[in-house]
Amino acid sequence: MTSVPELRKNDTVFASLFTPLRLGRRTARNRIVHAPMSVCYGDAEGFVTRPQVEHYARRAQGGAGTVITENFAVNVSGRQMPLQNLVDSEERLPGLRRLADEIHRHGALAMVQLVHAGRYAGPWDVYESRRRLAPSAVPFELTAGRTVTPQEITPEEIEETIEAFGRAAELCERAGFDGVDVHAAQGFLISGFLSPRTNRRTDDWGGDFDGRVRFALEVVREVVRRTGPDFVVGVHLMSDERVEGGWTLDDSVRLAPLLEAAGADFLFGVPTTFETMRLPANDGLMGRRGYAVADNAALSLATRLPVVAGGGLGDPSAAAHALERGHVSAIALARPLFTDPDWPRKVSDGALDAVRTCSCETARCLRTQLTGAVCESWPAETVERGYFGYGNDSYGERAHS
Repeated sequence: MTSVPELRKNDTVFASLFTPLRLGRRTARNRIVHAPMSVCYGDAEGFVTRPQVEHYARRAQGGAGTVITENFAVNVSGRQMPLQNLVDSEERLPGLRRLADEIHRHGALAMVQLVHAGRYAGPWDVYESRRRLAPSAVPFELTAGRTVTPQEITPEEIEETIEAFGRAAELCERAGFDGVDVHAAQGFLISGFLSPRTNRRTDDWGGDFDGRVRFALEVVREVVRRTGPDFVVGVHLMSDERVEGGWTLDDSVRLAPLLEAAGADFLFGVPTTFETMRLPANDGLMGRRGYAVADNAALSLATRLPVVAGGGLGDPSAAAHALERGHVSAIALARPLFTDPDWPRKVSDGALDAVRTCSCETARCLRTQLTGAVCESWPAETVERGYFGYGNDSYGERAHS
């Protein structure tokens, strides 16, 4: 590894952001986590590309202590996006190794978020032509005005999917990653098992609380079983579905110590799903500063594990306040680090006026997600290039001169 300059440890109101963070047997240099965000710089076959390597390494170069990738699918049936990465075979290892090595070169912990998209699996334009696996065959609105019905996953497919998560984690460890973040949120397959709205099974994988959480626990156990003791296993947990009759924060608080007992090393709570965030009762939630902090504070009181909170924490004061008063262990930034990968270094340096902020009313990063996300706040030459990797900003270069 090349020499990595230290972020300044000055005695400022933001000092809490820059203390080391223990995750399992690993230690991150600070408490700023690059949150998973789908940018889709992979290729159509699901392999890692150079732009993708540069994208994530640039966030490490900018000072994030832990870099978690966007969700990589554990198999083809769990793939959602047309340029989403796959972690399903040894042929993925060379690209994964390049990605892990380049993140490490800049001093950050490197992790992959693993997912099975469940009923959200794509491609959506031919949704009915393939089996879309869900706990139960519950119809839902996939896109505006279009209702579809996924297929109920069989017990055999459940076992195959648990094994796929374990195999993917093992591949990530072999590639040199420090850990994985198991995606159990946003309505994807694992969180679909948690919710009584989407899990109407009457077998051992449904019914009461114990039946509905079984799949999540078995996935975590398999990931732990297939990897070494130094490998970090996080859980990206649907903290509260925020809909009547759905999964609640009380359920998450009850599940948290069970995840700890299963071998999880950290939790990362996220409220709502892609569907429930659109409900009138949740209107404006995603625009509120620190909207996920309270849920994660509740999780932290239920377990000894470190808990990561994201959601509207791009203001450095809000981020520091979440750590100092919110009972969470780390803060996660998605769009703030997409917009400005040097956010950590600038905040550490006290150069707050230099921090670029997201200026989009309707986020361009989301509108361009299927083909490779870009940000309107990037310098013109970066937007033209199509991604923010190396050589796009002088602040990061100065930090390493």
